[in-house]
Amino acid sequence: MKLERWKFQSGGGLPDGCDAVLRDGARQRVLWLMAEFFQTLGYSDVKARLPGHAAPTVLNGTLEDHRPDLTCRQHDSGRTPLLLEVVLPESVDDPGSENRWSLLASAARLYAAELHFVVPRWTRRGSIDRRLRRRLGEMGLSPSQIWQV
Repeated sequence: MKLERWKFQSGGGLPDGCDAVLRDGARQRVLWLMAEFFQTLGYSDVKARLPGHAAPTVLNGTLEDHRPDLTCRQHDSGRTPLLLEVVLPESVDDPGSENRWSLLASAARLYAAELHFVVPRWTRRGSIDRRLRRRLGEMGLSPSQIWQV
């Protein structure tokens, strides 16, 4: 198994992008808000990288594996799957984010899911919504929704 092999080679633990629970407190706070929001809307099968929640399934990529921050199913007739990624100011311009976001976009296409991003409404650097949209556009990715919280 690929994950067992990683564990053996690395001496334990999963790569950061595969951890079942986020370690970053700022990302965790935004993710808690979104998990509660989607549950309030009546979305089902909410899985999140949070303590006390079932973790989303790890997505296998050609270069790296990643776990979405949150997955759920909408309450529409097709129970449309949704993949959500929390983006903070420091990760908008991080070159390592490209592989993760590309894998999430590929999974969204494969599973006929919506790809959503959530960003803080305002940071010390100002609004990051435009920077994220520009960066995703440069990568050829079109998210279904970018939430500002």
